[in-house]
Amino acid sequence: MSRLLSLLLITLFLLPTVVMAKPEQTQDANKLADRLKRLEIDEPKDIADPPFGQRAFPSKLKMPQDIIRNGNQLPYKVLLDNPDWKRPVYKSYWHSSVSGGRWSYVPTRLYYAQHRLFTDITAGASEYYDFVHDIGLEEELGHSSTEPKDESQIIRLGQIVVVVMQAKIEEVLTSGNQVVIVARPQRNGVQVVTVNKVNMMLDDRKEAILFQLVTPEGDEIDYSVL
Repeated sequence: MSRLLSLLLITLFLLPTVVMAKPEQTQDANKLADRLKRLEIDEPKDIADPPFGQRAFPSKLKMPQDIIRNGNQLPYKVLLDNPDWKRPVYKSYWHSSVSGGRWSYVPTRLYYAQHRLFTDITAGASEYYDFVHDIGLEEELGHSSTEPKDESQIIRLGQIVVVVMQAKIEEVLTSGNQVVIVARPQRNGVQVVTVNKVNMMLDDRKEAILFQLVTPEGDEIDYSVL
């Protein structure tokens, strides 16, 4: 009898145990799964730079050195100039638990981390909102006005914000559908300026504009297509 009882107890211990998750545990698991989807792609694969759609380069391009020599000065307005600014590795609003993970996608974060030059239009409020968060300057730019006041619609729609990190701007030149920002590389610092399409003699207004951050010698540091 004792042997039978022992065998019965061993059998019960060896049976698989079914653990029922509590409703709140299921909800937590679903939230974590949603956050993971906003962080990375479903399956591992190589992703080109940039990890999103980008307009084609202008059909007519010149060497930056040519534009430095023969280009036209492009007027710009300085919105922010902080030579002591240190680029952060991470911002709290990039976390996947903030704003529904709006700025937490890892490939996008890597894209912004490896660039020093960023451009965007100022007319689209929602797009500009994402822009300042993606580049990590929401505190510096989130409450500042970048749109020209009391100006025509053409000027307002032509306004472009240019962000330069870790470089000191010396001059801004334009030729055709290119804008060359001549700057000296720096360890720290951030500058934000605005330029306007109305001051550019574009070859083709339907094509994109290529912005190039270059050294005084004309060597490209970074670029942005808008």
